[in-house]
Amino acid sequence: MEEIKNEMNEMIPEKKKGNSNVALWIGCCLSLICSLVLMCVVFCDGNEEKEDVKAVAKSSKQNKSLTNGGLKIAYIDTDSVLAKYDMAKDMEESLKAYQQKVESDFAAKQKKFEADYADYLKNGANLTLTQQKDKEKELQRRGNELQQLQPQLMAQLQERQINDNKKLLDAVYAFIKDYNKKHQNFDVIFAKSYISSPVLYIDEGMDITEEIIKGLNEEYKEYKKED
Repeated sequence: MEEIKNEMNEMIPEKKKGNSNVALWIGCCLSLICSLVLMCVVFCDGNEEKEDVKAVAKSSKQNKSLTNGGLKIAYIDTDSVLAKYDMAKDMEESLKAYQQKVESDFAAKQKKFEADYADYLKNGANLTLTQQKDKEKELQRRGNELQQLQPQLMAQLQERQINDNKKLLDAVYAFIKDYNKKHQNFDVIFAKSYISSPVLYIDEGMDITEEIIKGLNEEYKEYKKED
């Protein structure tokens, strides 16, 4: 590589000394080429700028509602809705009552089984062998049923809670949709929650929570009257 560089270095001065007209001609050609390249660059940049302007214009047209302030946005604090919506309160109380009943029924069956088992241990010797065998089978069956009953009751409780939540959400969503259609016609309504919310900040002037809670409770009050 060094030898090639040296050879080229040796050739360049010889050409300069040998033919200055050629060097001048080459310089003119290079100047012309640079001018052409510059024109191409300017022309291409002009086209790209035009395309960018068209793209921006198109984007501005698509987001016209945003740039012109036509997009109407509101938000609802879902934590407040759950805390103040009468239907949510009633469902929570009903679920607690159901859970207490389930736990009470299970505890009563378990207590009865334990009492019968203790009685058999105490007085089983007074029974005949056939009676003892039958009693043991009965106690074993009841013990197995209790072991299977507990997870079944837990599953029923979870299913009840899921159904209640779905019913509650359906009622809230349906009301918001109807409310928005009749009154405000917002383009977007966000759900704001302290624990999990995609909204980090939003102007409090966009808060319609109290209006929604008031309307939900009025609707629920009328619904309970019909029952």
